[in-house]
Amino acid sequence: MNAAVGTARAQKPMVAVSLPSLIRQVVDELGTLIAQRHAVIEIGRTAEAPLARGPEQAVRQIIFHLLRNAVEASPSGGLIRVTQHQRDGQVIIDVSDEGPGIVPGDFSKIMRRGYTTKPGSKGQGLADVEWRLAELRAGISWESPLRNGRGTCFTVILPAAPAPQ
Repeated sequence: MNAAVGTARAQKPMVAVSLPSLIRQVVDELGTLIAQRHAVIEIGRTAEAPLARGPEQAVRQIIFHLLRNAVEASPSGGLIRVTQHQRDGQVIIDVSDEGPGIVPGDFSKIMRRGYTTKPGSKGQGLADVEWRLAELRAGISWESPLRNGRGTCFTVILPAAPAPQ
């Protein structure tokens, strides 16, 4: 008698994740860093409360790493904007900062594990974001510079959860 032996990855529960409350939780988690950098966090409000579909921990890590990178990249007192909205079965999250921007030659490298331009960094944040996005079958894009040769905006597109009935 032959038995198939394999390793099964535990499926993470796909749930409806409330983005406004999750973003506020992540801002609270990053409170010490935000205070040290004198950063100003502006969370855009929408009429609807967008719901993403996926494992909550994956969505949390995406937002955490993007917000942390924005705070670290911005000058002291810099403004970080976070907006979210739902469109055509997708949730769009934008995180923008007032940092120096991404050098065009670095565009192909920024998502690689171990790549960093920050002293003391391990270069794992954006690699983790990309890994989590692959898990969710979601996407990311970025624009840099934004204004006056500075700033970056990361745009994440996640699957939307159906509205509760």
